Amino acid sequence: MRIWRRVTAIGAVQLKTGLQILPYRDDLQEQVSWLIREVNNLGGEAVAVQCEKVEAVTNQQIEQLFQAQVDPEFTSIQEEARSLIDFMENRVNETSNKELFAALQKLRKRCEAVRERDFFPSGAAGKTLSVLDSISEQLRYPAKKTIPAMQLDPNDFSGRIWVTRARPYIDRLGSAWLIKKFIDLDAQFLFLQTGEMPDLDRDQLPFDMAVGDFTHQGELITFEVLIRDFSLKDPALDRISELVRCIDIQEETLPDDAALLKTIIDGLVATGQDDHQLLKQANLLFDSLYAGFMKTLQG
Repeated sequence: MRIWRRVTAIGAVQLKTGLQILPYRDDLQEQVSWLIREVNNLGGEAVAVQCEKVEAVTNQQIEQLFQAQVDPEFTSIQEEARSLIDFMENRVNETSNKELFAALQKLRKRCEAVRERDFFPSGAAGKTLSVLDSISEQLRYPAKKTIPAMQLDPNDFSGRIWVTRARPYIDRLGSAWLIKKFIDLDAQFLFLQTGEMPDLDRDQLPFDMAVGDFTHQGELITFEVLIRDFSLKDPALDRISELVRCIDIQEETLPDDAALLKTIIDGLVATGQDDHQLLKQANLLFDSLYAGFMKTLQG
């Protein structure tokens, strides 16, 4: 049983009884060699075989086996992290804050441990880190209540540096596209790591962060706040906004169109490209969505 737990701990998946598979990597090869030696010393028999392919199983099916093993763990971490929000709303003193930060730190360590076994990322790890980062910011800065629309003029926001958290997901990607296409055509974007803050003295403009005005307000997600404050009245944008909101809050089973968009976004995230390249690809996606909705609405 001890050997079995250690095999599972390094990320192996069972293909069939007695046969475990792992991707070929130097660090894994070393661990497998130690396990084989231990099994043989205990009187058992174990061998490792390197192969290019497994008969009757495609590479995609093998990758899905690995994803099916780790993705539920990421989902569990997300659910536990979101459960902290209820405690956040009822916190009464500094001790409560420390307990919440400690709980969040434990979840982050669990996430990093699972990532070590996430050999074929599906995007679940990136989303989990995004959830943890978001809740961490909510702990540091209490959520703002919904405030009235600011009736802003895009001409006053030309050529700004827009700042948000690293590893952007649906709301930040959609909001960045919205900013670049409808608000600030010359916008530049900066992605901050955990613990970093925007430099307001250098006129950096935060969005989808705990600081600044362009963030979640009450029931509104950041994408919706931007549409409201810049008076972007556009039926095609409204359609995109519905999809972004569905994915961002995901309180129930997603509609088919939102589920498809989520799958595509998860695929972009899973490619492991840097945040600026990810944003570039997401912009093409949102441009296509917008053009498609415009065509549909115009008949």
